[in-house]
Amino acid sequence: MPATQAHAATCTTYFVSASGGSDSNDGCSAGTPWQSIAKLNATTFTAGNQILFQDGGSWTGELQPQGSGASGNPITVSSYGSGAAPILNGAGAAATVLLKDQQYWTIQNLEITNTTGSAAVRSGIQLENDTSGIFNGIHIVNNNIHNVLGSWTNVQPSRSAAIAFDVTDNNTTSGWNDVLVQGNTLAHDDAAAVYIGSLQGLNHNINTTNVVINNNTITDAGGNDIVCVFCASPLIENNVATDSGYRYSGAGLWSGWTTNAVWQNNEVARQYRKLYDGQAFDIDNNTTGTVIQYNWTHDNPFGSVEWCCRSGFGGKSSVVRYNVSQNDGTDNAVYPTMEGVDSNSFAQVYNNTIYMGEGDNGKVTNGTPNSPVTFSNNLIYKLGNGGYSTTNTTWSHNLFYGNHPASEPTDPAKITSDPLLVSPGAGGMGRSSASVYELQAGSPALGAGTLISGNGGQDYFGNPVSSSTAPNIGAYNGAAVAGPTATSGAYWPLEEGTGTKTADISGGNNNGTLQAGASWTTGKVGAGAVNLTGASNSWVDVPTTAVDTSGSYSVSAWVKPNSLTGNQTYASTDGSSISPFYLQLTGGKFAFTTRSSDSTGSTATQVLGLAPTTGTWYQLTGVYDNSAHTIALYVNGALQGSTAFSSPWKANGHTTIGRAKWNGGNVDFVNGAIDDVRLTPKALTAREAYALGTGAAGYYQLDEGSGQTVTNLLVGNTANGYTEGHATWAGSGKIGSNSLSLDGTSGTMAVVPSTVIDTGQSYSVSAWVKPNTVSGGNQTFASVTGFDVSPFYLQLSGGKFTFATRSSDSTSSTGTSVAATSSATAGTWYHLLGIYDSSAHTISLYVNGTLQGSTSFSSGWTAVGPTLIGAAMWDLGPVDFANAQIDDVHFYNRTLTSTEISQLAAG
Repeated sequence: MPATQAHAATCTTYFVSASGGSDSNDGCSAGTPWQSIAKLNATTFTAGNQILFQDGGSWTGELQPQGSGASGNPITVSSYGSGAAPILNGAGAAATVLLKDQQYWTIQNLEITNTTGSAAVRSGIQLENDTSGIFNGIHIVNNNIHNVLGSWTNVQPSRSAAIAFDVTDNNTTSGWNDVLVQGNTLAHDDAAAVYIGSLQGLNHNINTTNVVINNNTITDAGGNDIVCVFCASPLIENNVATDSGYRYSGAGLWSGWTTNAVWQNNEVARQYRKLYDGQAFDIDNNTTGTVIQYNWTHDNPFGSVEWCCRSGFGGKSSVVRYNVSQNDGTDNAVYPTMEGVDSNSFAQVYNNTIYMGEGDNGKVTNGTPNSPVTFSNNLIYKLGNGGYSTTNTTWSHNLFYGNHPASEPTDPAKITSDPLLVSPGAGGMGRSSASVYELQAGSPALGAGTLISGNGGQDYFGNPVSSSTAPNIGAYNGAAVAGPTATSGAYWPLEEGTGTKTADISGGNNNGTLQAGASWTTGKVGAGAVNLTGASNSWVDVPTTAVDTSGSYSVSAWVKPNSLTGNQTYASTDGSSISPFYLQLTGGKFAFTTRSSDSTGSTATQVLGLAPTTGTWYQLTGVYDNSAHTIALYVNGALQGSTAFSSPWKANGHTTIGRAKWNGGNVDFVNGAIDDVRLTPKALTAREAYALGTGAAGYYQLDEGSGQTVTNLLVGNTANGYTEGHATWAGSGKIGSNSLSLDGTSGTMAVVPSTVIDTGQSYSVSAWVKPNTVSGGNQTFASVTGFDVSPFYLQLSGGKFTFATRSSDSTSSTGTSVAATSSATAGTWYHLLGIYDSSAHTISLYVNGTLQGSTSFSSGWTAVGPTLIGAAMWDLGPVDFANAQIDDVHFYNRTLTSTEISQLAAG
C-alpha cells in the first residue's frame, strides 16, 4: 500500500523528473516537475490524467499510484522529453508497477526492471483484482521490461512475471475486460513474460474478455512466454518468443480454462523446459475451441504443439492448422502428449508443414488421445528416425517423405514422393523465412489435399483457401513457385535409395539426377550410396556449378572401389574443355589433381595418396587454399601431401559425381560406390579434414566468435546449435581462434536440437575444456539427452574428470563411471575423451590422450533428444551447468583407434 494517505490530483498532466524535480513543486508542467515515486503513490488520479516520467531519468522502488480512469478516458503513465526511456527499477519490490483493484490505465513507453540478490515472487507490472467483479481497460504498450527476478514455486506465476494479471482465488467471478498487451519488449524475466490467471489457476469462471496480446518480442522468459487463463476468445498474434523456459517449467504460448482462443502469426523458437512441458504451444486443461494457426515454430526440442493433460482435465475441440514446424520435437514429438485430448471431444490437425532434419529423431506424434484426432493434408518431410503414435487417430491425404518407419500411419490417399519444397530445412528467424516451404512446379502436393469444412479461408502465407476446390497439401496453398537459384556449396548424402533424384541438403539447391547406369546400394554414412559400374551412362549429373573453383574450395567423398584400373574421378566440375580438378583414383592410387587452365595443354598439379584395395570404404578430401596457393589431399583424415598451386580458374559447367571432363568429352567413369559427397566453398583446415575423414557424426569447432549460432562443421548431418543463457565467446581457444565461455549459471549452455550420435551403439565424445573452478557440483561438458536423464555425462565431478553412464532413461537407473586418476586444476586446458564400446561392454576415459581407466558397462540405450554442450539432463530438466571454456567438441558413432585418440589429444 502507499506509504502515506493519498491526496486528490489537481492537474491534468503530471511531470516527474529525477534530476530537476522537487516534490514541493506542483508537478503540473515540465518546468515544475515532481521528483519521487513516493509523491505519485500519495496521489489519487482521475480519468484523463497523465503521469509522465522524463526520458533519461531513473527511479527506484514500487510505483503504486491510486485511482481509476473511465471508459474512453484512461489514466496514462508514459514519458516526456527526449533520449532513453525512463527507467523504473523495483529493486526487489513485489512489483515495479502495481495497480490493485483499479481500471482504465494505460502504461506505455517505459523501461521497467525489478531485480535484486535473490529470486522471489515479484513482477514488473502487476495488476491485481481482489474483488468479485470485473476491471476494465488495462493497456500495456511499447514498454521494455527486463531482468525481473521473479520465482515460480507452488503457485502459478500470476504474481511473478514481466506483466502479470492476477485474480483472487477467493471467488470464481472476478476477471478482466479490455486487456491490450502490445508492442512490448520482454527479456530475461521470471517466471513468465505475460501471465493472465490466478495463483491456483483453477476453478474460476471464464470471465476475462476482450484480451489482445500482439506484436510483443519475448526473449529468455524463465518459464512461460504468454499465458491466458480464464479467458474468453482471446487473440494472441504476431508475437516472437525465443530462448525461453530454461529456469522453470512451462510451454511457450498456452491457455487453460479458456474458450475459443486464437493463436496466430506467432514465432516460437528454442523453447526449453526445466522440468515439464517445453513445447512452443500448449492446449491445456479445460479449454474449448482453441485454434492454433499460421505460426512458425522451429528448434523447439520438446515439440511444437501439446495437449494437456488427461481425460476429464484436457483440451476439447481444438484445431491446429496451417502452421510450419522445423526441427521441433527432438526429445519427444512434434505433437506430444496427445493423451491431453479430452474425452467426448475431437482435435483436427490439418495443412501443417513439418520438417525434421537429420538427427531430429523424435516422433511426429506421441500419446493416445481420449477422443479421435484427424490428421489431414499435412506435409511431413522427415529425415530422422522417429515414428508415430496412431491409436485413435485417422489420417487422410497426407504426404510422407524421407524416412518411412514401420509406424507410419495408414492413409489410403497418402503421397510419398518428394514434395519439391523450395529449400527444406533452411528457415531461420522471422515468419517470412518459412517461404522455403513453398511448393515448386511439379510438386505432388499441389491440389492433392482434401476439402476441410471451415478451413479458415487462408494459408500460412495469406493465400486464399477455397471452400470448394481441393487445397494443396501442407501450409502453402499458393501456385507453384520457381525453384531457387543454386548457390555455392553442396552436400549430397545420397540417402534416397529409390528413384533418380538426389538432393543437396546444404541449402545450396544443387540437386542431382542419377543417369541410366547408376543405381542405389548400401552406404558407408547412413543407409544409402550410389552404385556406379564404370559405364559411360553410370554417373550423377548436377546441372549447376556447386563451387567457384577460382577461389578456395574443398571436395570430399566416401568411396569404395570395385576396380583399381584406369582413371576414375569421384567428383568434379565441368569446364568447357576439361575439369579444373579431379578427386580421383589414378595409377592405382588416390589423387587430387588440378589443371592450370581450361585446356588439355594446361599444366597438371597433383598430390598422390595411398593405394587402396577393392571393396573397402575410404574418405577422400581434396583442398585448394587460394591464400596459401596450395592443394592438399587427405585420406581417412590423414594428410597425404600438399604442394604449390597458384593457377586456379573458374569452371561454369555441371557438377559431376562419378566422372570428369577431358577434351570436351566425358571420361574417368567410376566403377564402385560413392557416398556422402560435399563441395565446400572454403579451404578446410587439417582439423576439419580430420573430423570429416574420420567420420565424425558431429564436430563443433566453437570458433564463431559472435552471434548465437553453434555450427556443426559437418553440415547436413544435424541441425546447427545455439547458445543460451550467459554463454559468450571467450575470444581465444585451445584449437582455432575461439571457444565457448560458460559461467555455470542455470540455463547457460549450447543446445543442438538433434541427436548427434546413437548412444545405443559404440560411440566416442571428446572436448577440450578449461574449468574456471573445480569445486562445487558436477559440471558436464558434453552430453545427449533422453526424456528423463542423459545416457552419458562427460564431466567434472568431485574435482576429477569423469565419464559417467546410466543404464536406462530413469533417475533410478544404475550409474557407472570412470574417473581420472588425479584432480583437475582450474585455468588449465585438458582434452577429455569418453568411449563406450558396445562389443567389449566397457566405458573408458582418456585425459590428454592417456587412458585413466575402463570399467564394465553393458546397458547402452538410444537417447532421442537434443545434444548439449555445457550441461546434461537429470529428472526431466537441464543440470550440471559447466563453469568453463569448452572448445573443439567431437562426436563419433564408433570407438576410436589409439592413433585417432592421440591425434585428437595432440590438438
